[in-house]
Amino acid sequence: MIYVGIDIAKQKHFAAAMTADGEVLIQPFGFTNDSEGFSLLVSKLKILDQENFLIGLESTSHYGENLICYLYNMGYHIAVINPIQTATLRKSNIRKTKTDKVDTILIIKSMILNNHRIFTKADIDSIRLKSLCRFREKTKKSKARLKIQLVSYVDIIFPELQYFFKSGIHINTCYELLKRHSNPNDIAALHLTYLGNLLKKASHSRFGKEEAIALKGLAKSSVALVMPIYLFK
Repeated sequence: MIYVGIDIAKQKHFAAAMTADGEVLIQPFGFTNDSEGFSLLVSKLKILDQENFLIGLESTSHYGENLICYLYNMGYHIAVINPIQTATLRKSNIRKTKTDKVDTILIIKSMILNNHRIFTKADIDSIRLKSLCRFREKTKKSKARLKIQLVSYVDIIFPELQYFFKSGIHINTCYELLKRHSNPNDIAALHLTYLGNLLKKASHSRFGKEEAIALKGLAKSSVALVMPIYLFK
């Protein structure tokens, strides 16, 4: 059996190939985390018998996901290596060296000495699902930050507005109003029919002329600090 160890990093990975007897077939080399780098890796692997070698990668962060999916789709056999196993081998090394080139060999030795799990389609599906979950969580956090920022702006440009709607400012009606008219002076000067129709359409008829009258009065008496830098348009 021939083993290929790949040490994953953000911008540049390292790989090497070795037999179970310790003969190094491909010396450690670096390749970039892009199409050109992946092509370089595959060109190096072509000298090996695809049915008789196994690629090992540490179970790290998302940096290796593109490469894993790329190699899996090309039909290569891939093993997941626990980073603790390579760390243990590194500690047993007298010099305890930590370099990308050395780690490729340690990954291979870990495959030879320890049990490893072969990647399946379920793992690939799991990678894609994790990516979607990470994206969803980042989007939720970003949305929460933007909501807080919006409140801080409204506190300055129209502080009374956040108490006008019972549900607060984070409703579609308020968003539509702020997108079109964030300056309370402009709201106070709007034609009543226009403002009533704007609120009615945005709220699906929950609000209308009565709310428009109240909103105009609130805008006229606002203690807003109207500065162009804080306005939304």
